[in-house]
Amino acid sequence: MSSYWAWLGRMALFGLIGSVSVGFLLRADLQPKAPQASDPFLSQAQLVPFDPEYFLPSSYGTGGQYIAAGERINLPAIPTSRVTPLLTPEESKVIPDLPLDRDATPPNLPPASAAPQPPSGSPVVAASTAAVMPPFNLSQSISRNRRLFDTPVSLGMLAIGVAEGNYRVFVEGSNLYVEQTPLYFGHIDPGNLSWGERVTNYGPCSDQGRSGGNMAVAEEMCLQRSRDRLPTNLQDLHNAGIHPDEDLEAVINTADLYNQASPVHSRVFPQALRMAYRGGLQGVEAMAWARTASFYLNENNALDIERGYNRASGLLGICAREHRPVTEWECVYGDQLRRSRAIASVLEKYFQVYVP
Repeated sequence: MSSYWAWLGRMALFGLIGSVSVGFLLRADLQPKAPQASDPFLSQAQLVPFDPEYFLPSSYGTGGQYIAAGERINLPAIPTSRVTPLLTPEESKVIPDLPLDRDATPPNLPPASAAPQPPSGSPVVAASTAAVMPPFNLSQSISRNRRLFDTPVSLGMLAIGVAEGNYRVFVEGSNLYVEQTPLYFGHIDPGNLSWGERVTNYGPCSDQGRSGGNMAVAEEMCLQRSRDRLPTNLQDLHNAGIHPDEDLEAVINTADLYNQASPVHSRVFPQALRMAYRGGLQGVEAMAWARTASFYLNENNALDIERGYNRASGLLGICAREHRPVTEWECVYGDQLRRSRAIASVLEKYFQVYVP
């Protein structure tokens, strides 16, 4: 009998130990887990630091709420020309940059009857004739926005890297991480193949082979190139009637377009963006429309959506090689929408973690 009670006592003890163990495991499983370096997605990822001095206006939203002052207009009709055969190297030569005119005024926009309304379902912005753009100080704006390109993982370079496909940015717990994709370490530029040129890109911004494969040089060249162009980008946005200090999405898209294409396109992009805003578009939709429109230039290399030619030779070459049944606008718009969405996704993740 005593052995029976001894056996029963041992069983009760084992049951108690088991219950405590299960309870501990369940409790531990319900606790938030800190990211571990051994996790597959974090093993090669870098924690993104936050610059506490960088700020956004209180009205900023990741959906893009910036409204340019001025009367509402109708957007020009979208060109319908089809993608043509590949261009020759002579036809696809780089377009010269435009001189910077800091005293320039916003461009003349088409009258209200120039073209049909934006497609149904597009967000509509109320007309604002009374709004006045706040004072603009270029030196202060440069100082503020330069932080976007301080390091290879500053916000501006993160966005460009994701748009290029060279970075992957993700949120884990309460932290933002960035990892380099295989493309970061070298890939053939598909756009250059359009005119028979094989160029290997390196680094966050796809450097057109300028670094020779030295990753530290590639990173620094990307940063320096963006910083050097920043004054021009900020002034162009202001000249077009867009306050760069109140439209972070526009600043980064201008920088990304300069990184992607001939300089002239990022020069006319602000004009097209103001047109998009006043035509009722916002956020990603406005960015993609304006970026696409910036490739339509006339003989004087001025923005001309209705009578100009699409000069996105690299992108058009890709569509031609792949025999895509699209118009030139559709070909370019697809790529510009992808990049605009990538930039918006980085901003959304960044401010999901670092709330201003």
